[in-house]
Amino acid sequence: MNAMRQHFEVNNRAYKRLGRRSPFVHYGLPLISLTVLGYLGLAHLQQGRKDVEAVRDEREWEIIQATSALSRTGPTGKTVLRRREELNLEEELKALQKKIDIDSFEYKKVPKPGQIDSSRK
Repeated sequence: MNAMRQHFEVNNRAYKRLGRRSPFVHYGLPLISLTVLGYLGLAHLQQGRKDVEAVRDEREWEIIQATSALSRTGPTGKTVLRRREELNLEEELKALQKKIDIDSFEYKKVPKPGQIDSSRK
């Protein structure tokens, strides 16, 4: 027991002496090693999480594919109908202009916040 205590005290004195001579060993080396080991540990955890998410996404995609293959509806449950004629923007604009007349309008005053409308009284 005495020999082990003496051996520990010798190693402890040597470490303290080394720390006084070179503060990098006492402060810098533990800081850098903690930073590097923390980075490696977090990278390992992140990779595991990414692997789990990839497997989950793959399973969901397989379920969606199986569902859409068995039914006429898409994955949202709505029947998808395609237009047979091509979309022409000029014709759509003319049809919209026939529905809505943008030249006939009436100015209306918009009340400010906190202003009481006299017509509501």
